[in-house]
Amino acid sequence: MAKKKKKKSTTGRKLKKQQKHAVKRKQKRKQLARLRDALLHPSLSKAASWPLHEVLISKTWRDPMQLTQIMVVRRGPAGWYAMGSALVDQACLGVKSAFGRVVDELGYRKHRSHMMETQELIPADINLVAKIIREAIAYARSFGIEPDPDVRETLILLGDADPDACEEEIPLGGPDGKPFFFAGPYDNVPKILKTLEKHLGPDGFTYVVPIELSDFEGDDDIEIIPVEEWDEWDEDDTGLDMD
Repeated sequence: MAKKKKKKSTTGRKLKKQQKHAVKRKQKRKQLARLRDALLHPSLSKAASWPLHEVLISKTWRDPMQLTQIMVVRRGPAGWYAMGSALVDQACLGVKSAFGRVVDELGYRKHRSHMMETQELIPADINLVAKIIREAIAYARSFGIEPDPDVRETLILLGDADPDACEEEIPLGGPDGKPFFFAGPYDNVPKILKTLEKHLGPDGFTYVVPIELSDFEGDDDIEIIPVEEWDEWDEDDTGLDMD
């Protein structure tokens, strides 16, 4: 009986040792795969020196009451494309969302097609889009609103763009000359409204929120829209894939 027990124990130790080695081999393969991807997949910083492929902007960018989409694309070697996108709210929030990534041609064309489906985009000068991003960020920061941190990825791909070389005037704010906050379904409405009131006072801005988000104690003369009409304002339709 003692010998059988000892044999069973030895077999158990062997199985554990084999499992341990298997886990280590799996981890090593993952590390090698990550290293291979890092070596083969160009970085955004390297892509900033690639030739400019195209710059697109929403046709309605001169209307600050419309969200403005921006897409900057650089083409690199071996079929790589570096894309930088930004969703800009010129009326209030500055850069609401942004991203930059290096993709293959299929990924680039898929993203471009989706953006074209959701909003009409036109070719633009890179200095213009750089100026829109700069001015929108500065405007929002003047009353305490910071841009999406990922805007840094888009800025990298702007390369040596010169906003000051663009003579276009960038429209900002709402029709009354004040910041106009039109709350989106993913905005932190209470936080944004408190920030605006802190910097501008209760009468220093205009805003529209859905009824279910309207429990903010501020200006009584706010515009409230029914939730059933809120589907028209869906950030999933902006064309920016943030996954």
